[in-house]
Amino acid sequence: MRIGIVSKWSASGQAVVSRQIRSALDELGHETSVLARPGSGPRARQASEGERDPVWDQPGVTAASAHDVPLAEYEDWARANSLEAILFDENYQWDEVAALRGAGIRTIGRFVWEYFAAEHLDPAREAYDTIYSLTRCERDRYAEMGLETPYVQWGIHPELIAAVPDRGTHMAGGPQARSTHAQVYPAEDSTGVISFYFPGSFLGRRKPIRKVIKGFGRAEGEHLRLLINAQVPRNDAALREAAAADPRIELMLEDEPEAEHRARFAACDVCLAPSRWEGLGLPLFEATAFGIPIITNDKPPMSEMVLDGRSGILVPSIQNGTARSGIPAWDPDVPALAAAIERLGDGAELERMRAGVAELAAERSWSRTVSDLGALIGT
Repeated sequence: MRIGIVSKWSASGQAVVSRQIRSALDELGHETSVLARPGSGPRARQASEGERDPVWDQPGVTAASAHDVPLAEYEDWARANSLEAILFDENYQWDEVAALRGAGIRTIGRFVWEYFAAEHLDPAREAYDTIYSLTRCERDRYAEMGLETPYVQWGIHPELIAAVPDRGTHMAGGPQARSTHAQVYPAEDSTGVISFYFPGSFLGRRKPIRKVIKGFGRAEGEHLRLLINAQVPRNDAALREAAAADPRIELMLEDEPEAEHRARFAACDVCLAPSRWEGLGLPLFEATAFGIPIITNDKPPMSEMVLDGRSGILVPSIQNGTARSGIPAWDPDVPALAAAIERLGDGAELERMRAGVAELAAERSWSRTVSDLGALIGT
């Protein structure tokens, strides 16, 4: 089948998911083409100004003229590639998508639940043949709204299982990694340091960075380290102040090519990733692929990627407002967060948890994702 993908195509979680979906469709024997929508946020502007990461330079990618793509441009692209179906990610151009559907192209969409609200139900039903979910909580919320969405279980993409860290170089000085498929590492590096990695992205409202810093500050242990990685340095004055106050905290505030980012992440011991909410939570999949236990909230979808007490620790949460669509926003309980950090700061406990990470990785095999996508497409 000739299938189109409409998505951002550089330096974003949406683009990573779309690129991995494309690889699954290729594996299933489909012919794929991409219409790359320009991003509109600060990270997209930063990506356009910097050197392009070569992972995005794939054949069959057409650059769209604007984030809101004109209908004629959609039609020309679909006609040029003889498309039979199109997968859209987070696309609210109802009229344009509906027009493509009316022209006989099967339209398949996916939305993140923090944006998709009840007001979108009717136009989405008109525009899309199928809307699917990548998390169980997303699927369940849509079902409560009267929208049945097939569930595609997202898994560990093979490209993630690539780096085993050199434990002596896990902080901002830069990792040295070698290629392998091993997933269980020594409990700590030769210096006794245990490093916690906070995936800050662009530090939007989802990221409770102040709670994380406070929780880490309360955790006892001179051997503990926290690497805060934020691609766009919002609030960097506060971050630099925190790092100056606690020498155990180190900052990485520059965007990196994807391979370097993943190698740095994989070289750490624990993924410290509480979040007020998540759409999918790609860092949780990265951590699992790297054999790294996770500390995060006891709320979905974050909790869907932790076997509590076996592959990581789920921390109690306190509601603090809502996301745009009305779903609750959750802050981690700071004393519980500090206790979880201290618990995984013990080498023996860390080693025990790694066995659970391997178990979770097996449950999230990429072959299941490929199979579910095949069922979604109908092949």
